[in-house]
Amino acid sequence: MLKKYWFVLLGKELYSYKNKGDVKHKEMKSLSGVYIKDEQEHPDEEGVMMFPFMLIFPNKRRIYYFKTKEEKTKWMDAIKQSIGYSNLYDFYDVSDNLGKGKYGVVKFAVHKRTKQEVAVKIVKKKDLSLKDLELLKREIEVLKVC
Repeated sequence: MLKKYWFVLLGKELYSYKNKGDVKHKEMKSLSGVYIKDEQEHPDEEGVMMFPFMLIFPNKRRIYYFKTKEEKTKWMDAIKQSIGYSNLYDFYDVSDNLGKGKYGVVKFAVHKRTKQEVAVKIVKKKDLSLKDLELLKREIEVLKVC
C-alpha cells in the first residue's frame, strides 16, 4: 500500500509532510552519501502507471513513486544536482569490451561532447574485499599521476 506525502528539497535535506501546506515536517532525511537509482515504471494495484526511483541511503533504501514521468524526471534532476551526482553514461557513449581484469571490465568509450576516445574500467565495488578495495584505491592514485 502506497502512502502519499508532500516533499520539499532544501539543499541536501529532503523534508516530508503528511499534507501540502503543513508547517511541521513528518521526517527529514539527509542526502549526504546517498545514491539515486532509476527504477522501471509499472502499474500500481489499481492499474495506474507509476514512475519510481530509488534513493539508497547508507543503511536503507526508499522507493519514491510519481504519477508522471515529467514529475519523476524533475525530482531526479533536482536530487542529482543537490548530491553532486554524475553518471559515466551522461558524459560517454560506452560500447565494446576491450578486456577484463581482476576488478572489472575495460570498455571502449567516446566522450559525447569532445568525441575523445578513451578506455573506461568499470568495477563492481560491492564485490570487493577490504584488501581489494585498498589495492584498487592505490591503482586509482597511480593513474591520477600518469
